[in-house]
Amino acid sequence: MLDFNRIWLPYLYLYIVGGGIFCIGMFIILKSKSLNRDRLRHNKWYYILIFGLLYYMGIHGFFTFAAIGETMISLVIALFLVGMIVQLAVTVFTKPNKI
Repeated sequence: MLDFNRIWLPYLYLYIVGGGIFCIGMFIILKSKSLNRDRLRHNKWYYILIFGLLYYMGIHGFFTFAAIGETMISLVIALFLVGMIVQLAVTVFTKPNKI
């Protein structure tokens, strides 16, 4: 039987705990100026890191919804992921590569 505990509790735990650790790490990186958002190259890496977390969450959610038979929600997530890929490509490849 597929219930909340078997489907969504692991997903929520993974992204609440893991996402929290990711956010704490990003906060430390930004406060220590290891990633300076004023530099274009660092700004690109900031977007790539955020994209990576959201993309992995989306892929995991897509396959979870597909496995339980929610095809419309899976399609919406897939379209959102394609939009995220296009946005990342535009952000990374169209701006000048100044240091």
